[in-house]
Amino acid sequence: MSTDAGPAITRYDFTRGALRGTHFTLYANCLTHRGENHLETLPLAAIASLRVAYERDARRLGWGVALLVVALVLFAVSAPLAELIGTASAEMAAAGASGVARALQGLFRFFLAVANALPFAGAAIALAGVALGVVGWLGNTTLVLDFAGSERVYPVRGRNPGLLDFSEAVCERLMSLKS
Repeated sequence: MSTDAGPAITRYDFTRGALRGTHFTLYANCLTHRGENHLETLPLAAIASLRVAYERDARRLGWGVALLVVALVLFAVSAPLAELIGTASAEMAAAGASGVARALQGLFRFFLAVANALPFAGAAIALAGVALGVVGWLGNTTLVLDFAGSERVYPVRGRNPGLLDFSEAVCERLMSLKS
């Protein structure tokens, strides 16, 4: 077996995500993953299998929908709750200025302020839900290299045809080695 890797067959650059700034290079008998601070050489003969798939993140989509439902509930209950607490606060004010009544009126004013803030909290939660939903909908293209007893996972945000094409080139090289 030759120790020279030979010329590069193809290359894939990670342009975003956790692996941004690193790249794969496919040679005749090995695959290298190189970054600014690391170099990993993976012999093609050691790769048991290769999987690549694009998948949406159902968990993030679900959390996004759940947050939108929570936001809608907050919007729905804020006005009736503020009206109810405002009425109770006005009744306490009309009851007199004794110590207990004044303390209850202060408590009702606090709850009124919280009820009036619910639409703002609902808007923030709705924005978070939309963001989670979008990230879940975009999904990941993930390359998984299986070795005897371990695996390496390389995710890329969104549908990434470049990673699919690179994986196809690696598969072709793997098949030529096995025959």
